[in-house]
Amino acid sequence: MRRLLSIFAFFCCGPAFCGSTESQLDCKSESGEESGIALSSNREIFFIKNSARGCGSEYTYREYADGAKGFLVISSPGSDDLGLNAQNMIYFVPSGGKEVNYIGDIPASATELEDGTYQNIVQSGGSIFESVYKLSSEKITILSPSRELIISDTQCIYQRKDSKACKKMSGRFKKPLCVINYGGQKVAADIDECSGMSEG
Repeated sequence: MRRLLSIFAFFCCGPAFCGSTESQLDCKSESGEESGIALSSNREIFFIKNSARGCGSEYTYREYADGAKGFLVISSPGSDDLGLNAQNMIYFVPSGGKEVNYIGDIPASATELEDGTYQNIVQSGGSIFESVYKLSSEKITILSPSRELIISDTQCIYQRKDSKACKKMSGRFKKPLCVINYGGQKVAADIDECSGMSEG
């Protein structure tokens, strides 16, 4: 129940998407040869052609200057899109441009880290998984390696990255097992490497 409440709190105002650097956009449906929506604020006007969500979503934008300069436009899930797998749709608008380019989705529960990446931690099955997302002007990349905290499962784990074979190891709630996931290879790590992933 506590996890469900924390996820709901993220939907309402996740740190990744409700900071002071973001501004609200008003939405208006456009009709014509190519249907879409117009997004406007006191400063900017953007257009999304063939929008998947329309004006049922909330739209915000923020400046982006990591390499290419422009704006990130964030489409938060509307009431019909809420749920444990709710996603924020992310768009990029180059400086001086008006038409947005879709670059991908990240979980609505993701939180922004100090280096500008976005972290999402979720429990699935007997493990707690971390995914870290890097946004660019062209795409969203999931960074590797990633962390996994095994709390109720037995898996085949490599002792070191250069190990030739894996060994069955178990993690339990009272004695969890931290692993670093290099693609399909899971390597045992010190439990301190997974600090902050459990609810305590």
